[in-house]
Amino acid sequence: MVCRGCGAEIVHGASRGQRALIGTMFVFAAMFVAAVLLRVLEIAHGAPPLPPPKAEYGFWVSLAVISVVVVPYMVGTRVARLFWRSRIRFYRHYQHQ
Repeated sequence: MVCRGCGAEIVHGASRGQRALIGTMFVFAAMFVAAVLLRVLEIAHGAPPLPPPKAEYGFWVSLAVISVVVVPYMVGTRVARLFWRSRIRFYRHYQHQ
């Protein structure tokens, strides 16, 4: 897109769909890192790193889901917004008479 007044070419940033896609990729990466970390802990201790499921652990499961799904998604969309934001690529000066 080119500004009619000054001739600046404006490059648009990532769209909402592109930011959502990048956020989803961050979630997949966070899940992969969590799975690898749990597997490493299991190998290091020789037993599963998580205790057997009980009703009392529901709050902690909710926090784990938030920390592995919601937080990376929000970070991913913010990173996409930061790196792929709208900016002026070319600016032309005019000598108006």
